[in-house]
Amino acid sequence: MSASDASENTQDPIPPRRTAGRITGGIVLILFAIAVLAAGIQAIVDPAAVIAGSSNSPRSPDTDAEAKIGGLLLCLFGITVLGFGIGLFTKKSAPGTPSSTP
Repeated sequence: MSASDASENTQDPIPPRRTAGRITGGIVLILFAIAVLAAGIQAIVDPAAVIAGSSNSPRSPDTDAEAKIGGLLLCLFGITVLGFGIGLFTKKSAPGTPSSTP
């Protein structure tokens, strides 16, 4: 029975701490997300600027609806990236470990 007692006394590994790399990555992701959100909001608010920018391309220029859908997709992507960036700052405990561990 001493073998089962020894396995019960082992502690779970300590979750990784916030390192400089995680903090730097989180800041970079948050800044990128803000830039993408700003571009998406600009495309939704002013689709004429998007249409003017796409008129120089060899394909046909975008319509208002295409510009607004593209802006919406940029906003959704920006929100997702923002969530990942904020997630790098939060400390989550591993499954099965008590949340009160220091």
